Amino acid sequence: MEEYLKILLEQIRCKKARPYIRQELQDHMEDQIEENIQSGMNFEQAEKEAVKDMGDPVETGISLDRIHKPQAAWKLLFIVIMISAVGILAQIMIARHAKGEYVAASGRYVVHVMLGIAVMIFLYFLDYTVLARFSRIIASGLIVLCLVSVLSGNMVNGMIYYIAIGGRPVSVQALMLFYVPVYGGIIYKYHGSGYGGLMKSIAWMILPVVLVFRLPSLTIAGMLMVSMLVILTMAIQKGWFRIHKKKAICGVWGIFMILPAAALFIMYFGNGLMPYQKERVQAFFAGGGEENPLKILMNANKFAGSSGAEVSMVLPEFNRDYILSYLSSVYGMIAGILICCVLAVLIIAVFNTAVKQKNQLGMIMGCGCGMIFLVSFLVNVLENVGILPSSAAFLPFISAGGSYIIVSYGLMGIVLSIYRYKNVYPRHVKISGQKRKTTAGL
Repeated sequence: MEEYLKILLEQIRCKKARPYIRQELQDHMEDQIEENIQSGMNFEQAEKEAVKDMGDPVETGISLDRIHKPQAAWKLLFIVIMISAVGILAQIMIARHAKGEYVAASGRYVVHVMLGIAVMIFLYFLDYTVLARFSRIIASGLIVLCLVSVLSGNMVNGMIYYIAIGGRPVSVQALMLFYVPVYGGIIYKYHGSGYGGLMKSIAWMILPVVLVFRLPSLTIAGMLMVSMLVILTMAIQKGWFRIHKKKAICGVWGIFMILPAAALFIMYFGNGLMPYQKERVQAFFAGGGEENPLKILMNANKFAGSSGAEVSMVLPEFNRDYILSYLSSVYGMIAGILICCVLAVLIIAVFNTAVKQKNQLGMIMGCGCGMIFLVSFLVNVLENVGILPSSAAFLPFISAGGSYIIVSYGLMGIVLSIYRYKNVYPRHVKISGQKRKTTAGL
């Protein structure tokens, strides 16, 4: 049997797949040997027959090699290329007509896209299980970075917006978005544990949300909390924890819906918010009214063609937060609709890639990336139609702003890596720091 497996595995080019294929075939052959012995054969004859039933090792190995090999997500890549082209075209047009700081920000967009693609390629080849293996270290690093930012970061309009790394400004809020897929690797390490593992998973979720909330960046803190709550709920529903599923899910969502509301209430009435932040809260509950400039612009928009409004004079950050409003006003609502459709297709494709994963770790990390894309997309669209007040939300891949562009491509790199190894890893993989011994069944 050992010689047979050795010859067979020599035909498998992907070294990462070999241990799992070997374990699966060995388990199958041992089961067959047991059946042969029960039918009256001695061990030597039973093993010989079991090996014979497996067929030629070279042919079987070649057949398995065709299946268990890395694959490229060409459809996802095509959509990303389309979005990149749309974003570059939109920012070039803005740079031609805008003035001052907007010209510089839009002019650097192509450079940031190139850097983002480099990060995407790096994470694509890195293998997402490496991120899971070092998930606690990466998460701790992000938490420390956020804590340093809270204590000594550079402030803009009362918000700690960035810190200097290597002499260049880096958005703390943007970097913290990487915490969500990393969090998927953390909770996977508690796979098979009970309420203790659930409590530890919740603790890893609370700390970054509180720190981001203290920057203060309410929108990004909300994105983090909702995204991590969703993937934690998925993990509970999938039976990762030995607990009562329904009670745990209701308890977790109940607590995290009440606590943020209570914290906001205390900060609002306890002078924990800056005046402009209180105005945003008031604007959110008031709805902005008909005098909201976004609603005025939207009502003036045509389906195709310019509305004639001077958007750059009305909206701040029109090449970032309000790029949908700008494009809809200058080129017609069809431009904004098309961008939203392309992004919606990408987000659906990301979730489709994640939920179809046989590997549970890849599924949860992929859904984490998808949640960041989905929540940021929805918040940005709601801002641009005047339902939500201005915040730190961004339109993935489209909005100007180097840190958010690079993070968008980085998250996509993780998704592409998950797709790449979809036929390599089994349902469960053993990663360091995981207490439960997982199975290797293919």
